[in-house]
Amino acid sequence: PLLKGQQTNLYKCVLENGFSLLSKNGFMGLLHPEGVYDDPNGQLLRKEIYPRLKYHFQFANEFSLFAEVHHNTIFGIQVYSGNRSSVSFSSISNLFHPSTIEPSYIQGYIGVAGGIKTKEEITGKYDWNIKPHSDRVVFITERELRIIAKTFENSSEWQTTKLVSIHTSSIVNVLDKLSSFSSSVNSYENKITVCWDETNEVNKGTIQRQTVSPDLTNFQMIYSGPHFFVANPIYKTPRQICILSSDYDTIDHSLTSNDYLPRTNYIPSIDKNVFSKQFSGFKTGKKDINGNDEYDNWIDYFKLGYRKMLNIAQERTLTPAILLQKTSHTNGVISVIFKEQNFLTELAAISSSLINDFFVKTVGASNLTDSRLSAFPLGIENKFKLQLFNRTLQLNCLNKYYAPLWEESWQSDFKADNWSKQDARLKPFSTLTPNWEWSTPLRNWFERRHALVEIDVITAMALGLTLEELILIYNVQFPVLQQNEDDTWYDTKGNIVFTCSKGLVGVGLDRPVWELIRNMKAGETFEHTITKSELYYGKKVTYHAPFDNCDRVEDYKVAWEHFEKIFKVKII
Repeated sequence: PLLKGQQTNLYKCVLENGFSLLSKNGFMGLLHPEGVYDDPNGQLLRKEIYPRLKYHFQFANEFSLFAEVHHNTIFGIQVYSGNRSSVSFSSISNLFHPSTIEPSYIQGYIGVAGGIKTKEEITGKYDWNIKPHSDRVVFITERELRIIAKTFENSSEWQTTKLVSIHTSSIVNVLDKLSSFSSSVNSYENKITVCWDETNEVNKGTIQRQTVSPDLTNFQMIYSGPHFFVANPIYKTPRQICILSSDYDTIDHSLTSNDYLPRTNYIPSIDKNVFSKQFSGFKTGKKDINGNDEYDNWIDYFKLGYRKMLNIAQERTLTPAILLQKTSHTNGVISVIFKEQNFLTELAAISSSLINDFFVKTVGASNLTDSRLSAFPLGIENKFKLQLFNRTLQLNCLNKYYAPLWEESWQSDFKADNWSKQDARLKPFSTLTPNWEWSTPLRNWFERRHALVEIDVITAMALGLTLEELILIYNVQFPVLQQNEDDTWYDTKGNIVFTCSKGLVGVGLDRPVWELIRNMKAGETFEHTITKSELYYGKKVTYHAPFDNCDRVEDYKVAWEHFEKIFKVKII
């Protein structure tokens, strides 16, 4: 009976039978996958699990403890009681070896627990964190389940809520603050769409597979997931022959024209007027000849798009970018439009922060659904919006087709804005104009990174988090970003000279060449001919020494002090 409505399997049947066989004084230890905790139809089973659960240890199989199972597989060790009682169990998540468990129950550890990966001081290498720490043990009671239910499902049904991965007990305070934020996407008039099914719509003849440079007037730009990344709607372009997910080139915004558009892999195959009206927008307030409500066209809106597939093992799990008017997308993308455009920009900003990414990583889901998107926080205080909008719009408005968004959003106070630190690679805000120009967006790699750092800080303040909690989120949930930050190097013009990031293949030099030039002195230059990009093949790039990398935590501290004075906030 506990499995009604679920997709059953062997371990769920063993679990239910085990409950019926247990004496009230008995205990049962089982090792099984974690699906019972996030099954959308598993409410009845979870309602029985939580009062019985005493220990929950969640593992990832990265060390191939089970050699025949994929290394990304998540499983758990559970100890259940035969006696149902009030909810009270301890949980350790993100385990890689059982040796971490028992010592973590010993009190008295000094320092922070460390994230999913930790950096070895001698080698500088990042390894899976197997070090024990008392902060890794998270005690779950009714209070914690209520926080989880409110934060991730906007629900009061705590007895059946899905259990999320909480790395340390300190994270519970962060979740408590996020759960208390008063409004979300669902609080404002919006429309969420997954758009074209790549298989069905091709078979129906609505769209066709063809890699071309798109014509916006004919609605030919159909975005796929690889096209965009965090606050970067022009991230990659398909190569002329695009079959694999790797058949894309990274776009350098300092080299693009004001009307540049990436290629598309799909174009409409029906009349453009029919195609443009396939999805309705919002009510216009008018009636048609039959007296029915009229709706405007969804395709005419700027949209906030996200890759629908979520991968918590990547640098960033949530990948929002503002997509153009007159465009659509495949169902590998999910997007939202708002009747009021300011909410679009605000959500683009909040979604581009590590805080919202942390929210999604903690859920551990493989897909971004409309219900999860609807739960994203939205509706921050006005005092945070000018700086947040200024940076978000400059990151997203990358060609002249964004001019309507930029010009409608323009505020004269944008020009009086300031960066949190002085650096010649950061263009001054005083050069901004009400009309969109080629120089309007942030174009070099260094300033684009720093704008995202400041968005993290402003968003954290707006959502009531502390600097320490922002750093905790970064250290715990973003090991790949930490590795990339440590080994991405910039020249004095803001170019990336070398990066280990797998998302920026073809950007900068190969490691052997980088090792030869990394210690060049101020004033020296190195000319590089691009060979690993179809888009820029044969182009020469000059790198200007000296070269440096960035420390995100130190940048957070500097930015926090800067914005604390502007917003006059003191968060405890």
